[in-house]
Amino acid sequence: MSRLKLILTCLGLAALTTFSVNVPSVKASPVVVQEVQTKAKDWFDKGIIKVNEGNYQEALADFTEAINIEPRYAEAYYRRGLIYAKYPENQPLNADGTVKGCQRIDAYRIICPVSVQNKVQESKGKAITDFTQAIQLNPQYTAAYHQRGLLQENGENKLQDLEMAVNLYYSKIPGYLKENKYETAAKILQAVEEINIAKKSVNSLMFGTKASLENPIGSSTDSPNKKSPQELIAEALHALRKGDVQTALQKLEEAGRIYKERKDEGRYQEVQRMIAEIKGKGK
Repeated sequence: MSRLKLILTCLGLAALTTFSVNVPSVKASPVVVQEVQTKAKDWFDKGIIKVNEGNYQEALADFTEAINIEPRYAEAYYRRGLIYAKYPENQPLNADGTVKGCQRIDAYRIICPVSVQNKVQESKGKAITDFTQAIQLNPQYTAAYHQRGLLQENGENKLQDLEMAVNLYYSKIPGYLKENKYETAAKILQAVEEINIAKKSVNSLMFGTKASLENPIGSSTDSPNKKSPQELIAEALHALRKGDVQTALQKLEEAGRIYKERKDEGRYQEVQRMIAEIKGKGK
């Protein structure tokens, strides 16, 4: 699972939540406060337009201006952080999550020229700082935990952020299911699944354990013609998007059985949590 795909998923999810500008605790008339919010929002909106146009440098300047006007504008920090994370050289990342001039060796190693590496590290540091600021202003900012977790180099910090993101994502699901907003609920569960896969990779790297193969050789439960649990989960989320809750549950339960037979307790428990959230619709 590439870092770019996770970033794009989270970027889409960020749009599902309405964020308000946190106004500093100062004595000011409602008119003045409203003017500050409006001016900051205007710059923020300009930044969003620039991002959509691919003009990332000017988008950075616009988000920075919004922050200068309203220093407690959490989403402006988040969006600026996304640019630092996603466009370290003011251009999109490659499909494998690398920047121009870098080469991916395997799932964990990327080789870059020193000059490029320094630029990437600088941008990563700025992104983490902005995501941290967004979290400080809004401790429930799920997408900021998600993105910061992807960038953290310390394994424990990465897992802590990703786990927080998972818990916050799950907290949103019951409300969407209760309102029959299946498309939104499926998008959130897709983000959760991608994070869980990322967490498994981090654990494998930290503790020297091998990630299980989709169809391990000699498995008594898997065959070349049998769908992998990840394929079943993808089909489950596709069914959920259409509002077919029963099929979604059936697919997830089948994926869970495969993980249990493989003795992959971590993935089994993650699938069981998805099932529980869907079955607990509206509770």
